[in-house]
Formats: sequence, C-alpha cells, structure tokens
Amino acid sequence: MRRFLPYAALMLYLSGTFAIAQERYGAWLLEYPRSSVVTLSFKRSVALHNEVATSELGFICDQGNPSRLVAILVPFDGTFENWRDVVPVLIRRRSDDPFDLLQRWRNGSEYIFLDNKDEIHELASFLKAEETYSEKSAHFYFPKEADAGLQNANHIVVDVWGFSDGFDVFQKTCASVR
Repeated sequence: MRRFLPYAALMLYLSGTFAIAQERYGAWLLEYPRSSVVTLSFKRSVALHNEVATSELGFICDQGNPSRLVAILVPFDGTFENWRDVVPVLIRRRSDDPFDLLQRWRNGSEYIFLDNKDEIHELASFLKAEETYSEKSAHFYFPKEADAGLQNANHIVVDVWGFSDGFDVFQKTCASVR
C-alpha cells in the first residue's frame, strides 16, 4: 500500500495540470488522471501570508485493485510539519461543536492519509450525513506540529455539497474495471 500512496498524492496534485476526463458534483470533482486511477476531490484556496494556498480532501482508488482505496488530506502549503506516524484528525459539523468523528490518519510527510477501508467508509458516511444538514460543511482539525495540540491545529473546512452523488459514482466507477 505504501508504494501506491506517493503515486496517489501525485495524481491529486497533477490532476489540475493535464486535460483529463472529469465530472463535477457540486463542490466535488471526479477525475480519471490515469487509465486505472479514479479520484474524487474537494479543493479550497485561501489567501495565506499574502499568497494563495490550497488544501484538498480526496478519495483515490485503483480500478486494477479495488481494495486500494485511500483518503488523503493535503493541508495548506507550508502549514504541516508533523513527523508522527499517526496523526489524530478531529472532524466536526461546525467549528464550535465538540468533535463528531475522531480518526487516526497516517503521515505522508506533506499530507496525511487514511487507508483503512472501514474508516474511509465511516468518513464518507459522515460527509454524506453532513450534506443533509444546513451547514453543508465539515471541519477537519489536526496538529500542525508533532507537539502541538488543537490550540495550534490545522483547520480545513470542506464543503459537502454534491458529495453523496459524487461518492456514489466514485464507488461504482472504482468497482468497474476500465
């Protein structure tokens, strides 16, 4: 699985660079960056330190091996320096709520990832449920540095509008061999 992850992260980064097949589902983009790779991603850009920075939450599958399902969270450029193997991620409906979902993601150096299929489906179910609420977003918190707590955490807001439809197509596409 580890060899797949750098490739998957690269596919997310490069997916906006090359002309590839894509479909939009609300705030989510379904793409086919390689013949057997399918991605569903949400990107958000903000002004940070007088520059535009982008964060991304994505789901990646390899149609050649449907058990290869990965969720990846790419924080805003330069905001993540955590070298722990496991990174706790708190997910909330609203920024002022107690956490609704706590997961243990793994460190990919400049991004974090989740490769446990059950936890990915738990995350997807949470995001689908969020789409029915009026907030239409989910808040992801994880430490910027190894010794930092939530008072100094990355905070990424993900719009969930369109996620349910996009994830359903993503799952069906992942299950079919291309």
